[in-house]
Amino acid sequence: MFKKLTKIMLKYPIRFINHIYTYFYYKNNNVREGYKIDDMIGEGERVLVFSPHVDDETIGLGATLLKHKEADNQRVLVYLTDGGGSTSNLSREDVIKERKEEGGKVKDIYGFREVYFLDEADGALDSEKQELITKIVNILDKEQPTIIYTPFLLDGHRDHIETTRSVIKALEIWGKDFDIIYMYEVNCPITPILVNSLSIMDESLYNKKGEVYHIFDSQWAMDFSVFRLLDRRKRFIAKSGYGAEVFVKTDLNTLIEIERELKVEGFRPEQFRQLSSHYNLLFSFKTNKDLKKRYSDKIDRVLTKGFAKQ
Repeated sequence: MFKKLTKIMLKYPIRFINHIYTYFYYKNNNVREGYKIDDMIGEGERVLVFSPHVDDETIGLGATLLKHKEADNQRVLVYLTDGGGSTSNLSREDVIKERKEEGGKVKDIYGFREVYFLDEADGALDSEKQELITKIVNILDKEQPTIIYTPFLLDGHRDHIETTRSVIKALEIWGKDFDIIYMYEVNCPITPILVNSLSIMDESLYNKKGEVYHIFDSQWAMDFSVFRLLDRRKRFIAKSGYGAEVFVKTDLNTLIEIERELKVEGFRPEQFRQLSSHYNLLFSFKTNKDLKKRYSDKIDRVLTKGFAKQ
């Protein structure tokens, strides 16, 4: 009762602080030279999205998916986990069922031609599992994507990291020269200097993305308004639009090197705080801030070297 009352009393002061902090963070941070805007949208693209959980695809690239729909690009979605780890009063089985129903709604909204549910245990995704890699290779072979979206490798959730590690291993088997991979932000803000591609939103598109969050009834513990705030702030990176989604675009070889550098540096997802509401926004930005900068500097050097070769 006391905790609930405290949260109510702090709600508006915390939101005010978050608005001020994020304004200056995105307004004053260094940005990458030569970043691209809406470079992922083109004719005839075959888009393959890897999402650890139902809703990650919307948090990270909901507006971009609506743009791909408008461009009539082929769109396919892969959910890697069963979603059973979500905070809920329901049984695990009922949560999994509800999350799959929400995934069906996601399919309809974004117009995915196909949605694959790989049903790995939520919270225990493992890129060392050969059966999982084989499933992804089979999907790659069937769908023949030209663009892949997968979570950013520097994140505070194990499943997000293991999703991208699994994609890397599958691509090493299926297509070693694959060169259009967009890593998207989910629960751990990407340092602006690493952002080399942005999807710009006008007010209408921003609001359309916001409406999608209403289908995720199972995620009652998640405050999606905090992601809407960050979408508004990210426009400062490009200095245009009403909002923006951010990406780290890379090719497979550069992505492999990024993963290798992070492992050498000792990166672990539990070193960072996941963003899930206004109450932990500052923690998600500030927890192990210096360590995140060190990792980001390593990624920055790899990206610079990788694209200098092209």
